[in-house]
Amino acid sequence: MSPCRRAPVVGRELASAKLFTRRVRMNEAAPRAREAGWATMGVRRMAASTGEVPDDLIAMPAAAAARFAGVSQRQLRYWDETHLLSPGIKRQLSERNTVRLYTFPELLELRVIASLERLRMPLRRIRKVVQFLRREGHEAPLRELRFAVTGGELFFQRPDGTWAGDRQPDQIVIDATISLPLDQYRAGIRQAAQAGRRRSDAGRIERHRKVLGHKPVFAGTRIPVAAVVPYLKRGLPVEEILEAFPQLTRRDIEAARRHADVA
Repeated sequence: MSPCRRAPVVGRELASAKLFTRRVRMNEAAPRAREAGWATMGVRRMAASTGEVPDDLIAMPAAAAARFAGVSQRQLRYWDETHLLSPGIKRQLSERNTVRLYTFPELLELRVIASLERLRMPLRRIRKVVQFLRREGHEAPLRELRFAVTGGELFFQRPDGTWAGDRQPDQIVIDATISLPLDQYRAGIRQAAQAGRRRSDAGRIERHRKVLGHKPVFAGTRIPVAAVVPYLKRGLPVEEILEAFPQLTRRDIEAARRHADVA
């Protein structure tokens, strides 16, 4: 996946994904925002007003993705290094700082791997099946196919509806009700994405030594105040600014106005 792609994300530290949003046609304020290094993408008005986040705009940093799936960050790094599961967005900001964001598809794959491990399926067998399916032409089998574990064997369902096991090459029939509940996993990701920031964060600006080089950011996000200032200087309505930054609130915009001393 292209490193340009970025997305609004989930939870307190997750809005850093805005740094990597897909580049699209920008409105008249975008050139100024781009000058500040923060090209942002407006999301649908419905998403901003209802709190619903489209699947293709969901992403989590490694720490949040690990908590979401109940695995360790060390496991995530190992899976990335061994090409089992890599973040959709990876960008090295400095020698010691690499941003890794897991978008909706990778979060779904992450849940599948974590669930298979909880069902006592060894990672080496999961990897073996994934490699086999990739050779068969499935680019992302962990999210394209259904998986199940029964009798100590890992099964996958082919597109034609038949099932095959990692130890038995012949196609067989199993009870589909024991397969992993992918629809529930998808719903869980969407629910987490809509959780958003804490209410107490709205209207506060803060600095952290290891966040964006100590630049002022909106509390509970990694959205820099500098990303909003060009919009304010151009006199754009608050509604348009919130459409471009759906994780922010009116209180955040007023805080940015006071911080930048924009009339």
